[in-house]
Amino acid sequence: MLRTPRQATNTRVRSVTATTGSHCPVSGEWAPVGAQDTVCRVLEGSMMPAFRNRAAEWELIEGLQRRDVHS
Repeated sequence: MLRTPRQATNTRVRSVTATTGSHCPVSGEWAPVGAQDTVCRVLEGSMMPAFRNRAAEWELIEGLQRRDVHS
């Protein structure tokens, strides 16, 4: 099942992060922390990639909706 991040009811939005080698918790556009100009699309359950051949912490930039994912 494709999950998408939920928006918080207040103005603060909790960021979703994952590290290289862990399973992606939410399908979406991910960027390495500190390098938001580099974006990678990762599907839920996939392994989070390395960044420049090193382990990285990734932050969810935008979650994908079901219509964005093609089989």
